[in-house]
Amino acid sequence: MKIKNRIFFAMTVFFCAAIFFSSCDSDDPSKNRSSAIKKLYNSGKVKIAIANSFDQNLSKMWEGAVLAQEKINGEHMLPVQLELIKFNDGGDTIKGMSTAYKITSDPEICAVVGHGYSDVSLSCSLIYQYYGLLMFNFISTAHTLTDRNNPIIFSNMPRDVDFADEISLLCEKNGYKSVLIYYLENISGTSISNFFEISCSKRGISVVNRDSYDITTSQQEFERTIRRWKNNFMFDAIFLAGRMPSIQQIIVTLRDNGINCPIVGSDPFDDPLLTQNLSEKENGRIFAVSNFDIESQHPRFKEFCEAFKAKYDYEPDQEALQVYDALMVLAGAMQKAESANPEELADCLRHGFWNEAAGSYFFAKNGSVQHRKLTAKVFKDGKFVKIED
Repeated sequence: MKIKNRIFFAMTVFFCAAIFFSSCDSDDPSKNRSSAIKKLYNSGKVKIAIANSFDQNLSKMWEGAVLAQEKINGEHMLPVQLELIKFNDGGDTIKGMSTAYKITSDPEICAVVGHGYSDVSLSCSLIYQYYGLLMFNFISTAHTLTDRNNPIIFSNMPRDVDFADEISLLCEKNGYKSVLIYYLENISGTSISNFFEISCSKRGISVVNRDSYDITTSQQEFERTIRRWKNNFMFDAIFLAGRMPSIQQIIVTLRDNGINCPIVGSDPFDDPLLTQNLSEKENGRIFAVSNFDIESQHPRFKEFCEAFKAKYDYEPDQEALQVYDALMVLAGAMQKAESANPEELADCLRHGFWNEAAGSYFFAKNGSVQHRKLTAKVFKDGKFVKIED
């Protein structure tokens, strides 16, 4: 009995001590990070994490990040040297969260530029918030990422509501009176489809049917769904939301089953992996609304493209541009704040204005980028070309 009492007493003391120490201010992860970042900054260095699904996503994101790093360090834009640390998030929520914890385990990292998918970004943003790490979303479109009003979460990518409205406007201009929606059942696909349907209603465009698929959907299921559309509905176009390679698989299946109407989508369509596999038969009937305008005449965009091609000997893509601008904007905020402290950077981002390769950057109070012009494109001869107004 005495031994049991001693064990109970010891466990009680341990439990109370754990509660006491876990509540101490000295264990505040945000304060610990601020202290470590300041010490590193004073020693002449700043660390930023770059997170994406590098093993799956064949974009040129990392090349864009390195180009920005070389410009920032080479032109001495900051009184410190910028170090980039590459993290692979695996392209799914669980692996992404594990990666986020790895990033936050280094208290010297002041910011993370990532992630490639909205569902990963949303989950990881809560981890970064707790550990006091500024997150700069470069490509995810989920409006909820900034609508949460997290003070240290920012995005230089327009939101799904912006894309949806521009896509419905494209449909209206093309004279489509009825459309069908087919979307990947995840955060991004569901959200942009909801906004697209609402926007179509406002423009008098009828949504005759709406179906979803997921990453486990088989080829046979795609075919059954498409045959059902062909036999039961009349529509002028299909709005397709998803990721590569399923986008390409669905387009091929549509055509193989005799559905040859126009197909419209958002920025995932603007992917070289898609365009290089589309036949000339798709000329004029695949449309995309993108944040990337390769024909832009903006002086800083032309400078970016020239520098990118000179270094890598090939054209940049959307993700290369987005991460490049994200780092340039962050460097501008550090320059203005004379600090790499996440809270001070956030304050500068909210009250600053930047003119970079993709255009001007002005952030709302919730961290979302404002007044960004999206580009409507049509597939022609192996690539998407801008539709002139």
